[in-house]
Amino acid sequence: MQHRTRLRSRPTTRLTTLRTALVTAGGVGLAVLAASPAAAAPIATTATITAPASVTVGDTVDVALTLPDTTDVFAYQIEIAADADAVEVVDGSATGPDGGFDSVEQDGDTVTLLHTRLGTSPAVSGDLAASVELTATSPATVDLAVTSVTLVATDGSTTTLTDPASTTVTIAAVPTPSPTPTAGPPSTPTAAPTATPSTVPGGTGGTGTGTGTGAGGSVDPVTDTSAAPAGGALAWTGADLAPWVAASVALLLAGAGLVVARRRASRAAGAEDAR
Repeated sequence: MQHRTRLRSRPTTRLTTLRTALVTAGGVGLAVLAASPAAAAPIATTATITAPASVTVGDTVDVALTLPDTTDVFAYQIEIAADADAVEVVDGSATGPDGGFDSVEQDGDTVTLLHTRLGTSPAVSGDLAASVELTATSPATVDLAVTSVTLVATDGSTTTLTDPASTTVTIAAVPTPSPTPTAGPPSTPTAAPTATPSTVPGGTGGTGTGTGTGAGGSVDPVTDTSAAPAGGALAWTGADLAPWVAASVALLLAGAGLVVARRRASRAAGAEDAR
């Protein structure tokens, strides 16, 4: 990946910005500090910077800075080179020693942290810790380099460190999720065909499934138009019983006639014998 050239700070311009921050925060201005009795300049020899080795686009990059073994630091300005196409500052994320005012700004590829003590807060001595948050915006390999550290003492004297530390952050693209298979519409079961019951004509016939046989042979269930029995009646066979009923009545009458004729003949024969 091609990296753009780091922007170097201009101490005079940045110091002017620091002076403005001091006045805004209510601290002691550099012009007033310069009028104080002469004192030794703040002491610092090196700085360290740490950040996650790898992140994903959209993640927050926590950048921590440390200035070990400092002496008489009333204010400071730290400049960090960072690729503006890959990272951007989270507003209001700058932190520093307790009892001071912190701010951060991003100008192109340069991120600037400012800190000044407030009111009667004493100057800082010992290990000085600061931090800032960046948002990863594009896949890249980003070099985060502390290009300049300017320390201001209580009397306005300054100490400047250049190119003291750097680290590298690899920003990966957001993984593309695998497509989820789309379930098809549920299949609708097909109902099994229902057998149509067929009936068998005849006095001794019955009902059955399929083709029934009886005294009258088979009956086509499609063409059979026999009326169904009323509710509560016996099972309907589908046959026309009227002819059978008429024949039975005729036979019954014929039998009765024969009985009557025989009785009359018997009585006539008895009468003849009596004479």
